[in-house]
Amino acid sequence: MRFRTQQRPRGALRPGDQRRLTALIAGIGVVILCFTIVRRPQFWHRMFPDSRTQTEAASTGTIPNSRIQLNEVTAEGSPIQHDEFLSGAASSHENTTSNLVTVTVNRLPLDIAESDPLSGNTGANVPRVPKDLLKTVKDDVIGVYSSESKAYYATLKMASLLAGKKPNMLPKAAFALFMDSPNGSRGIAWRVEGRLRRLAEIKERPNPYGGGKVYDAWITTADSGDQLVHVVAMSADETLKQMLPRQSSRQRIQPQPVVEFTKENSPDVRFSAYFFKREGYASRKGVSLAPLLLAGTLHEIPEVVITSTRAEQLTPYLGWLTMGICATVAFVWCSFVMSDAAHSHTRAHALTRLPAYASFENVTAKTIAETLSDLDA
Repeated sequence: MRFRTQQRPRGALRPGDQRRLTALIAGIGVVILCFTIVRRPQFWHRMFPDSRTQTEAASTGTIPNSRIQLNEVTAEGSPIQHDEFLSGAASSHENTTSNLVTVTVNRLPLDIAESDPLSGNTGANVPRVPKDLLKTVKDDVIGVYSSESKAYYATLKMASLLAGKKPNMLPKAAFALFMDSPNGSRGIAWRVEGRLRRLAEIKERPNPYGGGKVYDAWITTADSGDQLVHVVAMSADETLKQMLPRQSSRQRIQPQPVVEFTKENSPDVRFSAYFFKREGYASRKGVSLAPLLLAGTLHEIPEVVITSTRAEQLTPYLGWLTMGICATVAFVWCSFVMSDAAHSHTRAHALTRLPAYASFENVTAKTIAETLSDLDA
């Protein structure tokens, strides 16, 4: 049996609707293509090209950086460098030199900008190690070379002057920055906090900037993980000095006092230091790298002793509340037990029991064949 009908099946579009839908999709694609072309700056440069004079001035590059006269400025634009600007109006183009303004302001040099109070990098009162002094510093080498000794002792002397500065003025040290970009962070004062792993007292030889004892320390910071940071300080707190072993006067050759700490008894220290270089040192893995910081004084961070807290004041109230809840639960349980015992002796409780069933102890059973045989007998 076959049914014939004039209705169209569901989901099928008319030819006119299909053409409209195709045109709509094509229009959206054209609009997206136009947006992609128009957002490019080259499109607008071709639509509105610059004047010939400005193009020639930009192509020749003969404009001096130190001085630009206003008669060279056209109405379409000003052929000046990205770090310059002109003071005055460029509307008058007279031939007389009385109205010419030749004021050009350049950017501050990098060395001056880094020590400027407005820069906010190292603070107004915290100097930076001169870059000319740090030209001889070499990274990824073991120890300090003789060519670096002048910069080393000068930086160490400058680090001793950081004791009078406020640590909050200095940026916080970043281990990844020292290891990834030593040239960008060299010679800048940093604020460092970490756990002391090893401390030694070393007697320095005389140098043009002084001499005496220095304290060689190895620490780990919060962002260094299991990697070490090498610190050389001019002085240390008395509590840290007392941790060093005392030398016996009977020994002819007195070894350098060294103390090593474990994770359990390692003290926390803080100091202000200059980043000097990324140096290598011998480790169990072979040769490892660590940042070398030159500090003024190592300060121990005392452990915070907690005498009393607000939790201790809340403990008595919580204890009495717990006892009250337990007593209430015990009283409710006893009430339910007594109520069940009294209800078990009432008639209503007997009606709620299940009906009694007869037992089958004295009941015997025979099959049909046995019953017929008995009747036959």
